[in-house]
Amino acid sequence: MADSVQISNRQSTIQIVKAASSDIISTLGGDTFSFAMGLMLLHRTHSAISFGLGSIIYPLIGLLLVMPVGNLVDRRRHKPLILLSKATVIVALVLYAVLTANINDPMLLAILLLIVIACCDKVTNTTFTAAVHELVNDKHVKTLATIEQAATAGIQLLSPILAAALYGWIGFTGIIRVEIAAEVLVLLIALSMRFYPLPAEDVPATAGGEWEQFKIGLVYIKNRLTLRSVVVLGVGLNFLLSSIDVGLPYAIVQERHLGNANLSLVMSGFAGGVLVGNLILSVLPSFKKVLLAVLRLCVLTGVGITLLGIIFLSAFTGRHLVVGLIVWAVAVGLILAFINTPMSVYMQMTVPTKLLGRVGSTFSTLMTLALPAGTIVYGAFFQNFPAGPVYLITGLLVICYTGYQLIRTLRREKVNGQIGQE
Repeated sequence: MADSVQISNRQSTIQIVKAASSDIISTLGGDTFSFAMGLMLLHRTHSAISFGLGSIIYPLIGLLLVMPVGNLVDRRRHKPLILLSKATVIVALVLYAVLTANINDPMLLAILLLIVIACCDKVTNTTFTAAVHELVNDKHVKTLATIEQAATAGIQLLSPILAAALYGWIGFTGIIRVEIAAEVLVLLIALSMRFYPLPAEDVPATAGGEWEQFKIGLVYIKNRLTLRSVVVLGVGLNFLLSSIDVGLPYAIVQERHLGNANLSLVMSGFAGGVLVGNLILSVLPSFKKVLLAVLRLCVLTGVGITLLGIIFLSAFTGRHLVVGLIVWAVAVGLILAFINTPMSVYMQMTVPTKLLGRVGSTFSTLMTLALPAGTIVYGAFFQNFPAGPVYLITGLLVICYTGYQLIRTLRREKVNGQIGQE
């Protein structure tokens, strides 16, 4: 159990409202901007990788910054770090708005902007993970995680549709201005949040060099069966799941010519499923065996990707294809909610507060190591092969990979009975 801070239920509730409001605004602006940027690049460059730039840049930046950011967050006050990272994003967006009309290489400029945003998001996300016990008491940790996930999913349900509408109404330049305004508002909300100080004994030590401090978090993950197993599973699984982020927009817009509006509806389906999943999770008790639950759900995800391949291989066209894809997206989003939220709660409730920065930064980085390679490989696949066979084979690979991990875990449970308890 993580160390606790004496924060009242009323104070926790106020913090949850502010955190949820910040997430709603940040997600609405960020997802709308990202979707619009993907559309702009897809139409201007006709490249399958247009919607996959973030999947390449974010993990690479995360890998480069995993050690310094984890150490920085565990050593410094959290609120100033969040405010500084948010202010940097605002400055970067303003510069992008000025330069985008004067530079003829949209891909290069987008890459530079995403690098800056990825660096800032790494600091912000790691800091918020480490600061959870400065914001709410232990009774509200699950509530905070669930409400944030549900609020974020609710906005993600609308953001693709909103992005497609705004893209046709005010254009990409107008969307940039909307994103700048959203980030300013998020900065003001963060400024108003109160970070209750940890007890003196919880303040992390600063002795030792960067590597020595970082190694503590790495060793913690290695020595915890659930965390270690999820990382091993996630590396391979994220490589295969990158086929969705890269291939689905390309298959819908370029291969099937269904248009931006239908793409936005399908992408909203994911968020709809995540929203419903988190609403269900909010009234369910916490999972007792997190690892086994995650593995079974990952096998189910593989079944879903296989069905996606069958959908694209079928005779469905037009409206029938769109409806089928929306139903599929909602189902997969529901499954992903049952995977991500319990893992987040598990980490918050078991990792000591003084290690959350290093453990959280290391865990998230290790989990996304395979995304750049997956994005590049699947970008080439979808550029040269139909979506149906690619998804069918990918789904079968996911089933085999996660099924093998599940069998190994069940055998290990019979030996020591500790799965999900560490």
